[in-house]
Amino acid sequence: MRFAPLSLGLALFVVASPTRAQESNDAVIIARVDSLTKDYMALKKAPAVSIAVVRGKDTLVMKGYGLASREANRAATASTVYRIGSITKQFTAAGIMREVEQGKIMLDDPITKYLPDIPTHGRRVTVYNLLSHTSGVHNYTDKPEWVKRWGEEMTPRQIVAFVDRDTLDFAPGTKYSYSNTGYVLLGMILEKVTGQPYAAYLQKQFFAPLGLTQTSYCADRSKDPQFAEGYAATSGTVKPAEYLNITQPFSAGALCSTVRDLVKWHRALVDGRVVGARSYSLMTAADTLNNGSKINYGFGLVPGQLGGKRMIGHSGGINGFTTYGLYMPDENLNVIVLTNSDGGPGPLALNVTRAVLGIPVVPMPKPLVAVALADSLRDRLAGVYDFGELVLHITVEDGRVMGQPDGPGQPKFPLVHLGSLRFGTDLDRSMFITFINENGKISRAQFTQRGSPPVQGTRKP
Repeated sequence: MRFAPLSLGLALFVVASPTRAQESNDAVIIARVDSLTKDYMALKKAPAVSIAVVRGKDTLVMKGYGLASREANRAATASTVYRIGSITKQFTAAGIMREVEQGKIMLDDPITKYLPDIPTHGRRVTVYNLLSHTSGVHNYTDKPEWVKRWGEEMTPRQIVAFVDRDTLDFAPGTKYSYSNTGYVLLGMILEKVTGQPYAAYLQKQFFAPLGLTQTSYCADRSKDPQFAEGYAATSGTVKPAEYLNITQPFSAGALCSTVRDLVKWHRALVDGRVVGARSYSLMTAADTLNNGSKINYGFGLVPGQLGGKRMIGHSGGINGFTTYGLYMPDENLNVIVLTNSDGGPGPLALNVTRAVLGIPVVPMPKPLVAVALADSLRDRLAGVYDFGELVLHITVEDGRVMGQPDGPGQPKFPLVHLGSLRFGTDLDRSMFITFINENGKISRAQFTQRGSPPVQGTRKP
Protein backbone atom coordinates (compact mmCIF):
# COMPACT_ATOMS: atom_id res chain seq x y z
CA MET A 1 0.00 0.00 0.00
CA ARG A 2 2.71 2.49 0.84
CA PHE A 3 4.20 2.01 -2.64
CA ALA A 4 1.13 3.35 -4.39
CA PRO A 5 1.83 7.07 -3.82
CA LEU A 6 5.46 6.57 -4.84
CA SER A 7 4.39 4.78 -7.99
CA LEU A 8 1.96 7.60 -8.85
CA GLY A 9 4.57 10.25 -8.18
CA LEU A 10 7.09 8.44 -10.35
CA ALA A 11 4.57 8.21 -13.16
CA LEU A 12 3.91 11.94 -12.94
CA PHE A 13 7.62 12.64 -13.01
CA VAL A 14 8.19 10.52 -16.10
CA VAL A 15 5.41 12.29 -17.99
CA ALA A 16 6.34 15.79 -16.90
CA SER A 17 10.08 15.64 -17.48
CA PRO A 18 10.05 15.36 -21.30
CA THR A 19 7.58 18.25 -21.48
CA ARG A 20 9.89 20.51 -19.50
CA ALA A 21 12.85 19.33 -21.55
CA GLN A 22 10.96 20.04 -24.77
CA GLU A 23 9.97 23.50 -23.58
CA SER A 24 13.59 24.22 -22.74
CA ASN A 25 14.75 22.96 -26.13
CA ASP A 26 12.10 25.04 -27.91
CA ALA A 27 13.26 28.14 -26.04
CA VAL A 28 16.82 27.49 -27.22
CA ILE A 29 15.59 27.13 -30.82
CA ILE A 30 13.57 30.35 -30.62
CA ALA A 31 16.56 32.26 -29.26
CA ARG A 32 18.73 30.81 -32.03
CA VAL A 33 16.25 31.85 -34.72
CA ASP A 34 16.19 35.38 -33.28
CA SER A 35 19.98 35.54 -33.37
CA LEU A 36 20.28 34.13 -36.89
CA THR A 37 17.64 36.51 -38.20
CA LYS A 38 19.21 39.59 -36.65
CA ASP A 39 22.61 38.62 -38.06
CA TYR A 40 21.08 38.16 -41.51
CA MET A 41 19.30 41.52 -41.38
CA ALA A 42 22.47 43.31 -40.32
CA LEU A 43 24.54 41.68 -43.06
CA LYS A 44 22.00 42.07 -45.88
CA LYS A 45 20.52 45.37 -44.68
CA ALA A 46 17.07 43.82 -44.95
CA PRO A 47 14.45 46.21 -43.53
CA ALA A 48 12.09 43.39 -42.52
CA VAL A 49 11.92 39.63 -42.19
CA SER A 50 8.90 37.52 -41.24
CA ILE A 51 9.45 33.90 -40.23
CA ALA A 52 7.28 30.88 -39.50
CA VAL A 53 8.72 27.69 -37.99
CA VAL A 54 6.12 24.99 -37.39
CA ARG A 55 7.02 21.43 -36.37
CA GLY A 56 4.11 19.02 -36.26
CA LYS A 57 1.38 20.81 -34.33
CA ASP A 58 3.84 23.06 -32.51
CA THR A 59 4.42 26.63 -33.68
CA LEU A 60 7.96 27.44 -32.61
CA VAL A 61 8.24 30.82 -34.31
CA MET A 62 5.61 33.01 -35.95
CA LYS A 63 6.80 36.60 -35.93
CA GLY A 64 8.18 39.56 -37.79
CA TYR A 65 11.41 41.51 -37.39
CA GLY A 66 12.27 45.04 -38.46
CA LEU A 67 10.17 47.43 -40.53
CA ALA A 68 7.61 46.51 -43.16
CA SER A 69 7.71 50.18 -44.15
CA ARG A 70 10.66 52.40 -43.36
CA GLU A 71 8.78 55.52 -44.45
CA ALA A 72 5.82 54.83 -42.13
CA ASN A 73 8.00 53.28 -39.40
CA ARG A 74 5.62 50.29 -39.45
CA ALA A 75 6.83 47.10 -37.78
CA ALA A 76 6.75 43.74 -39.54
CA THR A 77 4.64 40.96 -38.00
CA ALA A 78 3.58 37.42 -38.86
CA SER A 79 0.59 39.04 -40.61
CA THR A 80 2.68 41.28 -42.86
CA VAL A 81 1.90 40.60 -46.52
CA TYR A 82 4.82 40.23 -48.93
CA ARG A 83 5.11 39.66 -52.65
CA ILE A 84 6.28 36.04 -52.82
CA GLY A 85 7.70 35.98 -56.36
CA SER A 86 8.29 32.51 -57.77
CA ILE A 87 6.69 30.71 -54.83
CA THR A 88 3.66 31.56 -56.98
CA LYS A 89 4.69 28.75 -59.33
CA GLN A 90 3.59 25.98 -56.96
CA PHE A 91 0.09 27.47 -56.90
CA THR A 92 0.05 27.53 -60.70
CA ALA A 93 1.33 23.96 -60.89
CA ALA A 94 -1.29 22.82 -58.37
CA GLY A 95 -4.00 24.45 -60.47
CA ILE A 96 -2.82 22.61 -63.57
CA MET A 97 -2.67 19.30 -61.69
CA ARG A 98 -6.18 19.78 -60.33
CA GLU A 99 -7.45 20.20 -63.90
CA VAL A 100 -5.41 17.16 -64.95
CA GLU A 101 -7.16 15.13 -62.25
CA GLN A 102 -10.51 16.27 -63.63
CA GLY A 103 -9.55 15.22 -67.15
CA LYS A 104 -9.60 18.76 -68.56
CA ILE A 105 -5.85 18.86 -69.24
CA MET A 106 -3.45 16.10 -70.28
CA LEU A 107 0.20 16.46 -69.27
CA ASP A 108 1.38 15.12 -72.63
CA ASP A 109 -0.80 17.48 -74.63
CA PRO A 110 1.03 19.98 -76.84
CA ILE A 111 0.48 23.49 -75.58
CA THR A 112 -0.81 24.49 -79.01
CA LYS A 113 -3.93 22.45 -78.25
CA TYR A 114 -4.88 25.16 -75.74
CA LEU A 115 -2.91 28.12 -77.10
CA PRO A 116 -2.80 27.69 -80.90
CA ASP A 117 -1.27 31.12 -81.55
CA ILE A 118 1.87 30.49 -79.49
CA PRO A 119 4.89 29.85 -81.77
CA THR A 120 6.74 26.63 -80.94
CA HIS A 121 9.02 26.77 -84.00
CA GLY A 122 8.22 23.30 -85.26
CA ARG A 123 8.74 21.64 -81.88
CA ARG A 124 6.22 19.73 -79.75
CA VAL A 125 6.16 21.53 -76.40
CA THR A 126 3.94 19.82 -73.83
CA VAL A 127 2.22 20.96 -70.66
CA TYR A 128 4.61 18.62 -68.83
CA ASN A 129 7.59 20.44 -70.33
CA LEU A 130 6.31 23.79 -69.07
CA LEU A 131 5.77 22.48 -65.53
CA SER A 132 9.30 21.05 -65.27
CA HIS A 133 11.16 23.87 -67.08
CA THR A 134 12.23 21.45 -69.82
CA SER A 135 10.37 23.20 -72.66
CA GLY A 136 13.23 25.21 -74.13
CA VAL A 137 10.90 28.22 -74.31
CA HIS A 138 13.06 31.28 -73.80
CA ASN A 139 12.76 33.16 -70.50
CA TYR A 140 11.23 36.59 -71.12
CA THR A 141 12.83 38.07 -68.00
CA ASP A 142 16.22 37.57 -69.71
CA LYS A 143 15.24 39.92 -72.54
CA PRO A 144 16.86 43.40 -72.32
CA GLU A 145 13.84 45.02 -73.98
CA TRP A 146 11.58 43.74 -71.20
CA VAL A 147 13.37 45.78 -68.53
CA LYS A 148 12.64 49.00 -70.37
CA ARG A 149 8.89 48.33 -70.07
CA TRP A 150 8.61 47.36 -66.39
CA GLY A 151 6.11 50.10 -65.66
CA GLU A 152 3.56 49.03 -68.27
CA GLU A 153 0.41 47.04 -67.66
CA MET A 154 0.50 43.98 -69.92
CA THR A 155 -1.67 41.04 -70.83
CA PRO A 156 -0.16 37.54 -70.52
CA ARG A 157 -0.07 37.31 -74.32
CA GLN A 158 1.91 40.55 -74.51
CA ILE A 159 4.39 39.16 -72.00
CA VAL A 160 4.90 35.95 -73.98
CA ALA A 161 5.30 38.02 -77.15
CA PHE A 162 8.75 39.08 -75.92
CA VAL A 163 10.00 35.61 -76.98
CA ASP A 164 7.70 34.89 -79.95
CA ARG A 165 10.56 35.25 -82.43
CA ASP A 166 13.11 33.37 -80.34
CA THR A 167 13.74 29.80 -81.39
CA LEU A 168 13.63 27.29 -78.52
CA ASP A 169 16.78 27.17 -76.42
CA PHE A 170 16.88 23.37 -76.87
CA ALA A 171 14.68 20.47 -77.95
CA PRO A 172 11.87 19.95 -75.39
CA GLY A 173 12.74 17.38 -72.75
CA THR A 174 16.47 17.34 -73.45
CA LYS A 175 17.61 19.98 -70.94
CA TYR A 176 16.45 22.01 -67.95
CA SER A 177 16.34 25.81 -68.03
CA TYR A 178 14.24 27.92 -65.66
CA SER A 179 11.63 29.79 -67.67
CA ASN A 180 9.18 32.32 -66.31
CA THR A 181 7.62 32.34 -69.76
CA GLY A 182 6.67 28.70 -69.29
CA TYR A 183 4.71 29.46 -66.14
CA VAL A 184 2.98 32.44 -67.75
CA LEU A 185 1.86 30.02 -70.46
CA LEU A 186 0.54 27.64 -67.79
CA GLY A 187 -1.55 30.45 -66.32
CA MET A 188 -2.91 31.16 -69.79
CA ILE A 189 -3.80 27.47 -70.19
CA LEU A 190 -5.64 27.52 -66.86
CA GLU A 191 -7.65 30.53 -67.98
CA LYS A 192 -8.47 28.92 -71.32
CA VAL A 193 -9.57 25.58 -69.82
CA THR A 194 -11.54 26.94 -66.86
CA GLY A 195 -12.95 30.07 -68.46
CA GLN A 196 -11.91 32.06 -65.38
CA PRO A 197 -9.26 34.73 -64.84
CA TYR A 198 -6.19 33.27 -63.14
CA ALA A 199 -6.67 35.33 -59.96
CA ALA A 200 -10.34 34.40 -59.66
CA TYR A 201 -9.56 30.72 -60.23
CA LEU A 202 -7.01 30.61 -57.40
CA GLN A 203 -9.33 32.49 -55.08
CA LYS A 204 -12.17 30.07 -55.70
CA GLN A 205 -10.18 26.84 -55.82
CA PHE A 206 -7.52 27.43 -53.16
CA PHE A 207 -7.51 30.67 -51.18
CA ALA A 208 -11.11 30.67 -49.93
CA PRO A 209 -11.54 26.91 -49.27
CA LEU A 210 -8.20 26.64 -47.45
CA GLY A 211 -8.66 29.75 -45.34
CA LEU A 212 -5.77 31.61 -46.94
CA THR A 213 -7.29 34.95 -46.02
CA GLN A 214 -4.12 36.98 -46.65
CA THR A 215 -3.09 35.33 -49.91
CA SER A 216 -4.06 37.00 -53.16
CA TYR A 217 -3.04 38.12 -56.61
CA CYS A 218 -1.07 41.19 -55.55
CA ALA A 219 -2.54 44.63 -55.88
CA ASP A 220 -0.35 46.71 -58.18
CA ARG A 221 0.15 49.55 -55.70
CA SER A 222 -1.44 48.47 -52.44
CA LYS A 223 -2.22 51.10 -49.81
CA ASP A 224 -3.20 48.43 -47.28
CA PRO A 225 -0.96 48.91 -44.20
CA GLN A 226 -0.62 45.14 -43.87
CA PHE A 227 1.42 45.05 -47.09
CA ALA A 228 5.19 45.46 -46.89
CA GLU A 229 7.03 47.99 -48.99
CA GLY A 230 9.80 46.56 -51.19
CA TYR A 231 13.41 47.75 -51.06
CA ALA A 232 16.70 47.30 -52.87
CA ALA A 233 19.65 46.82 -50.53
CA THR A 234 22.37 44.94 -52.42
CA SER A 235 23.72 48.20 -53.86
CA GLY A 236 25.02 49.04 -50.40
CA THR A 237 22.26 51.47 -49.48
CA VAL A 238 18.60 50.73 -48.77
CA LYS A 239 16.19 52.42 -51.15
CA PRO A 240 12.72 51.74 -52.57
CA ALA A 241 12.78 49.03 -55.21
CA GLU A 242 12.31 49.91 -58.86
CA TYR A 243 8.66 49.70 -59.86
CA LEU A 244 7.40 46.61 -61.70
CA ASN A 245 3.77 46.46 -62.81
CA ILE A 246 2.32 43.36 -61.16
CA THR A 247 0.59 42.22 -64.36
CA GLN A 248 3.97 41.25 -65.77
CA PRO A 249 4.93 38.33 -63.50
CA PHE A 250 1.34 36.96 -63.78
CA SER A 251 1.18 33.22 -62.97
CA ALA A 252 4.97 33.00 -62.70
CA GLY A 253 5.27 35.35 -59.72
CA ALA A 254 2.40 37.75 -58.99
CA LEU A 255 1.03 36.39 -55.69
CA CYS A 256 1.20 37.96 -52.24
CA SER A 257 1.01 36.08 -48.95
CA THR A 258 2.14 35.81 -45.32
CA VAL A 259 4.27 33.29 -43.49
CA ARG A 260 1.19 32.01 -41.66
CA ASP A 261 -0.78 31.44 -44.84
CA LEU A 262 2.12 29.70 -46.55
CA VAL A 263 2.38 27.19 -43.71
CA LYS A 264 -1.35 26.51 -44.15
CA TRP A 265 -0.81 26.08 -47.87
CA HIS A 266 2.08 23.63 -47.48
CA ARG A 267 0.15 21.59 -44.94
CA ALA A 268 -2.85 21.45 -47.27
CA LEU A 269 -0.60 20.18 -50.08
CA VAL A 270 0.83 17.46 -47.85
CA ASP A 271 -2.58 16.45 -46.49
CA GLY A 272 -4.08 15.96 -49.95
CA ARG A 273 -6.48 18.89 -49.71
CA VAL A 274 -5.06 20.59 -52.80
CA VAL A 275 -4.31 17.73 -55.21
CA GLY A 276 -4.20 13.95 -54.99
CA ALA A 277 -1.22 11.86 -53.90
CA ARG A 278 -0.02 11.10 -57.44
CA SER A 279 -0.13 14.76 -58.44
CA TYR A 280 1.71 15.82 -55.29
CA SER A 281 4.34 13.16 -55.98
CA LEU A 282 4.93 14.61 -59.45
CA MET A 283 5.16 18.11 -58.00
CA THR A 284 7.78 17.12 -55.43
CA ALA A 285 9.90 14.51 -57.25
CA ALA A 286 12.98 15.24 -59.34
CA ASP A 287 11.95 15.14 -62.99
CA THR A 288 13.68 13.05 -65.65
CA LEU A 289 14.96 14.21 -69.03
CA ASN A 290 14.46 12.24 -72.23
CA ASN A 291 17.87 10.59 -71.80
CA GLY A 292 16.99 9.34 -68.30
CA SER A 293 19.07 11.83 -66.35
CA LYS A 294 17.54 13.59 -63.35
CA ILE A 295 17.05 17.30 -62.87
CA ASN A 296 16.59 19.14 -59.58
CA TYR A 297 12.99 20.26 -60.16
CA GLY A 298 9.49 18.86 -59.93
CA PHE A 299 6.40 20.90 -60.81
CA GLY A 300 6.70 24.29 -59.08
CA LEU A 301 8.70 22.73 -56.23
CA VAL A 302 12.33 21.71 -55.75
CA PRO A 303 13.23 18.40 -54.07
CA GLY A 304 16.47 18.16 -52.13
CA GLN A 305 18.17 17.19 -48.89
CA LEU A 306 19.45 18.95 -45.80
CA GLY A 307 21.51 17.12 -43.23
CA GLY A 308 20.72 13.84 -44.97
CA LYS A 309 16.98 14.43 -44.61
CA ARG A 310 14.43 15.02 -47.37
CA MET A 311 13.52 18.61 -48.16
CA ILE A 312 11.03 20.24 -50.54
CA GLY A 313 11.12 23.96 -51.19
CA HIS A 314 11.24 26.92 -53.53
CA SER A 315 12.62 30.43 -53.49
CA GLY A 316 11.16 33.62 -54.88
CA GLY A 317 12.45 36.97 -56.00
CA ILE A 318 10.67 40.00 -57.42
CA ASN A 319 11.52 43.70 -57.30
CA GLY A 320 11.94 44.58 -53.62
CA PHE A 321 11.21 41.12 -52.21
CA THR A 322 12.99 37.77 -51.82
CA THR A 323 11.46 34.70 -50.23
CA TYR A 324 12.08 31.09 -49.32
CA GLY A 325 9.78 28.31 -48.15
CA LEU A 326 10.70 24.72 -47.32
CA TYR A 327 9.15 21.58 -45.87
CA MET A 328 10.97 18.63 -44.24
CA PRO A 329 8.63 15.62 -44.72
CA ASP A 330 10.28 13.30 -42.20
CA GLU A 331 10.05 15.91 -39.43
CA ASN A 332 6.76 17.49 -40.55
CA LEU A 333 8.62 20.78 -40.34
CA ASN A 334 7.82 23.99 -42.18
CA VAL A 335 10.17 26.97 -42.40
CA ILE A 336 8.98 30.08 -44.26
CA VAL A 337 11.08 33.24 -44.58
CA LEU A 338 9.75 36.35 -46.35
CA THR A 339 11.73 39.58 -46.74
CA ASN A 340 11.12 43.02 -48.25
CA SER A 341 14.58 43.34 -49.77
CA ASP A 342 16.69 41.77 -52.50
CA GLY A 343 19.15 40.06 -50.16
CA GLY A 344 17.92 36.49 -50.67
CA PRO A 345 16.90 34.66 -47.43
CA GLY A 346 17.73 31.12 -48.58
CA PRO A 347 20.82 30.79 -46.34
CA LEU A 348 18.80 32.10 -43.37
CA ALA A 349 15.95 29.63 -43.99
CA LEU A 350 18.42 26.74 -44.22
CA ASN A 351 20.22 27.81 -41.05
CA VAL A 352 16.93 28.11 -39.17
CA THR A 353 16.11 24.58 -40.32
CA ARG A 354 19.52 23.35 -39.19
CA ALA A 355 18.97 24.92 -35.78
CA VAL A 356 15.65 23.10 -35.40
CA LEU A 357 17.17 19.79 -36.54
CA GLY A 358 20.09 20.19 -34.17
CA ILE A 359 22.78 20.18 -36.84
CA PRO A 360 25.56 22.81 -37.15
CA VAL A 361 24.56 26.04 -38.87
CA VAL A 362 26.67 27.52 -41.65
CA PRO A 363 27.98 30.88 -40.43
CA MET A 364 26.92 33.92 -42.42
CA PRO A 365 30.12 35.34 -43.90
CA LYS A 366 31.37 38.58 -42.43
CA PRO A 367 31.63 41.51 -44.86
CA LEU A 368 34.79 41.65 -46.92
CA VAL A 369 37.46 44.05 -45.64
CA ALA A 370 38.59 46.58 -48.23
CA VAL A 371 42.23 47.31 -48.99
CA ALA A 372 42.99 50.96 -49.64
CA LEU A 373 43.10 52.07 -53.27
CA ALA A 374 44.19 55.46 -54.57
CA ASP A 375 41.27 57.57 -55.76
CA SER A 376 43.02 58.37 -59.03
CA LEU A 377 43.39 54.68 -59.90
CA ARG A 378 39.95 53.74 -58.59
CA ASP A 379 38.24 56.30 -60.80
CA ARG A 380 39.93 54.90 -63.93
CA LEU A 381 38.19 51.54 -63.47
CA ALA A 382 34.77 52.81 -64.61
CA GLY A 383 33.64 51.40 -67.94
CA VAL A 384 31.93 48.49 -69.67
CA TYR A 385 33.83 45.19 -69.72
CA ASP A 386 32.95 42.41 -72.16
CA PHE A 387 33.71 38.88 -70.96
CA GLY A 388 31.80 37.13 -73.73
CA GLU A 389 28.70 35.69 -72.11
CA LEU A 390 28.92 38.36 -69.39
CA VAL A 391 29.01 42.11 -69.93
CA LEU A 392 29.77 44.00 -66.72
CA HIS A 393 29.16 47.70 -66.14
CA ILE A 394 31.62 49.21 -63.65
CA THR A 395 30.84 52.58 -62.08
CA VAL A 396 32.27 54.63 -59.23
CA GLU A 397 29.57 56.08 -56.97
CA ASP A 398 30.25 58.01 -53.76
CA GLY A 399 33.77 56.63 -53.73
CA ARG A 400 32.65 53.00 -54.12
CA VAL A 401 33.29 50.73 -57.10
CA MET A 402 29.99 49.21 -58.26
CA GLY A 403 29.30 46.34 -60.66
CA GLN A 404 26.16 45.55 -62.62
CA PRO A 405 25.77 42.74 -65.17
CA ASP A 406 24.10 43.56 -68.46
CA GLY A 407 20.59 42.18 -68.68
CA PRO A 408 17.12 42.47 -67.19
CA GLY A 409 16.66 42.74 -63.46
CA GLN A 410 20.37 42.42 -62.69
CA PRO A 411 21.27 44.12 -59.39
CA LYS A 412 23.95 46.72 -58.92
CA PHE A 413 26.36 45.63 -56.18
CA PRO A 414 29.44 47.04 -54.43
CA LEU A 415 32.85 45.63 -55.28
CA VAL A 416 35.43 45.42 -52.50
CA HIS A 417 39.11 45.96 -53.30
CA LEU A 418 41.11 43.01 -51.95
CA GLY A 419 44.50 44.28 -53.14
CA SER A 420 46.40 44.44 -56.47
CA LEU A 421 43.23 45.59 -58.30
CA ARG A 422 41.48 42.34 -57.41
CA PHE A 423 37.86 42.83 -56.30
CA GLY A 424 35.34 40.57 -54.63
CA THR A 425 31.74 41.05 -53.55
CA ASP A 426 29.64 40.05 -50.57
CA LEU A 427 26.83 39.27 -53.03
CA ASP A 428 28.74 36.19 -54.24
CA ARG A 429 31.93 35.23 -52.41
CA SER A 430 32.98 32.98 -55.31
CA MET A 431 33.17 35.87 -57.80
CA PHE A 432 36.32 37.90 -58.43
CA ILE A 433 37.29 40.60 -60.93
CA THR A 434 40.90 41.60 -61.47
CA PHE A 435 41.59 44.74 -63.47
CA ILE A 436 44.80 44.84 -65.50
CA ASN A 437 46.86 48.03 -65.18
CA GLU A 438 49.12 48.44 -68.20
CA ASN A 439 51.23 51.57 -67.94
CA GLY A 440 48.46 53.41 -66.13
CA LYS A 441 45.76 52.31 -68.57
CA ILE A 442 42.91 49.95 -67.60
CA SER A 443 41.84 48.28 -70.84
CA ARG A 444 41.04 44.74 -69.76
CA ALA A 445 40.15 42.56 -66.80
CA GLN A 446 39.82 38.94 -65.68
CA PHE A 447 36.64 37.41 -64.29
CA THR A 448 36.21 34.17 -62.36
CA GLN A 449 33.30 32.62 -60.47
CA ARG A 450 32.80 29.37 -58.54
CA GLY A 451 36.41 28.34 -59.06
CA SER A 452 36.25 28.44 -62.85
CA PRO A 453 39.35 29.39 -64.87
CA PRO A 454 39.69 33.18 -65.35
CA VAL A 455 37.86 34.62 -68.34
CA GLN A 456 39.59 37.45 -70.16
CA GLY A 457 37.54 40.56 -70.84
CA THR A 458 38.16 43.77 -72.72
CA ARG A 459 36.97 47.25 -71.92
CA LYS A 460 34.59 48.62 -74.53
CA PRO A 461 35.57 51.90 -76.16
